Amino acid sequence: MKKIILVDDKVVYINAIRSLLQKLGNVEIIAEAQSGKEFLEILETKKPDIVFMDIAMPDMDGIEATKKALKIHKDLIIIGLSLHEKQNYITDLIKAGAKGYLLKLSNNINIFSEIIENPNKKIFYSKELEAKKDAKKIILVADDFRNTLDLIAHTLNEAGYKTLKAIDGKDAVRQFNGQQIDFLITDLHMPRMNGFELIEQVKLIDQYKKIPILMLTTEVSSEKKQRAKELGITGWIQKPFVIYKFLKIISKIMK
Repeated sequence: MKKIILVDDKVVYINAIRSLLQKLGNVEIIAEAQSGKEFLEILETKKPDIVFMDIAMPDMDGIEATKKALKIHKDLIIIGLSLHEKQNYITDLIKAGAKGYLLKLSNNINIFSEIIENPNKKIFYSKELEAKKDAKKIILVADDFRNTLDLIAHTLNEAGYKTLKAIDGKDAVRQFNGQQIDFLITDLHMPRMNGFELIEQVKLIDQYKKIPILMLTTEVSSEKKQRAKELGITGWIQKPFVIYKFLKIISKIMK
């Protein structure tokens, strides 16, 4: 019977994890905490086998709490839980001594089962993150609005992808010559060559006939959406967009 502590400032996530673990069986949830400080206070009187720890919390985040907890009980198994796929979050938590990093919105039931059965087996990651560890996918982003271009590139880099930037369709087409590109994200309305024209040019290149393409635009026209489908785009995202949903879509398409 594994003794578990759940640490998350959102009760809804604690309830969800508790429910999942109880279904798996062979666990005893000995305490719950809503901050890193509260968790460390609990460790003064209780010693769990496994801790499921949120990353972003008030007072003390999960990374700092992990460092301090492992000074108290060096053999603790701490598994991070987060909404964020940021590479620096993942790296910092594992460096702090955690034995895994799981995305809250991922289907983690099989991984939870593995952790309960053999928590020392390996470093555990959600399947979306596991896929990213082995190779950096190269994403080309085309957008004539510099702030949007820089924001998307930064977001993708933080999530572990390698990003190339193009200020319009012509600039993007030029970058398809001589290097591998795994994914194209393009705005629709751009000078010199718009998104539709860019897609048409890319599809003429044999090795990129089936490249995943995401249209990221303020355009709401159903006719334009239909045209995009006819050209073979993989997805359409309306600006402004929610970062974590945007990354989740990309991760899903990459698989």
